Amino acid sequence: MKKSVGVIAIASNELALKIGERSSKGVKVIESVTYPLALGRDTFHFGKISFNSLDKAVEIIKGFLCICRDYGVSQVKAVATTAIRESENKDYILDQIKIRTGIDLNVIDDSQEKISVNKMMLSLLDDDKKRSALMVQLGSGNISIFVLKNGHIISTQNIKIGALRISELFEDYMDRVSDYVQVIKEYLYPFNDSIDAFITEKPGNFIISGNEINTICGMCSVKVKKNTATISRDKFTALYKSIKNKTPEIIAEEYDIPEENAEILMPAIIILSRLIKHTSAENIVSYMYTIADSMLYEALYADNAERLTREYYGFAIESALNIAEKYSCDISHIQRVTNTCLMIFDKMKRHHALGSRERVLLQLAAALQDIGKIVNTKNHGEIAYHMIRNLDITGIDEEEKNIIATVVYYHGSTAPSISHYYYSSLEPPVRVLVSKLCSILKLANAVHSSHNCKFKDVGVRLSANELIITVSTFRSIDLEMWSFGIRSGLFQSVYGIKAVLHKRSVM
Repeated sequence: MKKSVGVIAIASNELALKIGERSSKGVKVIESVTYPLALGRDTFHFGKISFNSLDKAVEIIKGFLCICRDYGVSQVKAVATTAIRESENKDYILDQIKIRTGIDLNVIDDSQEKISVNKMMLSLLDDDKKRSALMVQLGSGNISIFVLKNGHIISTQNIKIGALRISELFEDYMDRVSDYVQVIKEYLYPFNDSIDAFITEKPGNFIISGNEINTICGMCSVKVKKNTATISRDKFTALYKSIKNKTPEIIAEEYDIPEENAEILMPAIIILSRLIKHTSAENIVSYMYTIADSMLYEALYADNAERLTREYYGFAIESALNIAEKYSCDISHIQRVTNTCLMIFDKMKRHHALGSRERVLLQLAAALQDIGKIVNTKNHGEIAYHMIRNLDITGIDEEEKNIIATVVYYHGSTAPSISHYYYSSLEPPVRVLVSKLCSILKLANAVHSSHNCKFKDVGVRLSANELIITVSTFRSIDLEMWSFGIRSGLFQSVYGIKAVLHKRSVM
């Protein structure tokens, strides 16, 4: 019997179940069920989810679990996004769902959701689309925007604007159609300014995904083939003109769609109409992939999913280097520090037991450690901490950003301490990880204290009780030895291994 996996996804306006299995053509979805339930309306309007909505959600989840049992599915994953994540009573809701259904609900942040779906979408793009594209993931509460150029993500931006969130803000205007459209347009003016600064040249392709895309495709009479649909720019524009002066009730009746879908349709179309103006695309290409599809793929094709993750981390490193360059950091110095960091990391693998994800986080910390100097060189570690926490770094979620920021905060002479808020606020395992990475970064920074390319070669070897870093140069290393003495203490405290710096003279 083929292995089957079920995924329950709780979004802002619906609950969905997908059951899939492996096939020669990828994931074969053998069951897909959705139930409309606008939990996001509770969260965005009242700040928390009502227990009446909770009761409905629990019944839907129980129904999903019955379907899974009928298919003989034993592995069921469950994920929740914006509506539950931003609810003030999130902990109580999660507790009741666990008690009533037995399901452990994994609440992911917005960046995790977008990263997961984006990896799938990127894997499907041909070379032509990767050459120049604006990719947009339109969520109920948030939007993620990616600019692709020559096969690389050159910039990314997450914006806390979404169709359901906007419809909740201005629901009192829905019956006054012209006012409703106008107030949304005016509300989006700052969004337009942000996009103008973000997208510096018009990409040739416009690629979208999101909850409202299926509805838009249906209204444009576009057929979906292999989870992909193409809407001509003219058809999309015609749809916008056709509905912009109609109430949700009339739209629902004319296009035979649920009224709750029609209510959030206008904000979605207005947002997309703003974005397409920043492209030269003749068509909108839509991929019908959700977080549930991504999770099915990750569960059924773990090796391929890991490969996609590694490729995506490459975009993260490029993104960080672009940010560093933007803030006038010395890229050649960053590369030297990074190379030394990675040599130490690889030699210490048996002692730190960390993997590829943590190796990338170390690279990102090395790349971003000096961005605060553009504001103030004296407190640049703390300044960089706050900057990093508010950056959009391709492929990096909020928890990872926090780790990177804290490592950077301590990259100088100050050592992590439980008496410091930034450190003590972390969970114990994360504190240990921060210290492990920070101790390595400190050593690499000490080795390259002068910021000059003064070493012909840097070598790292590990003996029984010493990590020996050897630099080959004919020049003095007094500055490096002094800095090494100050910064190497944390390494010995974390690993119980002494780090030493040696010089090998060269002609």
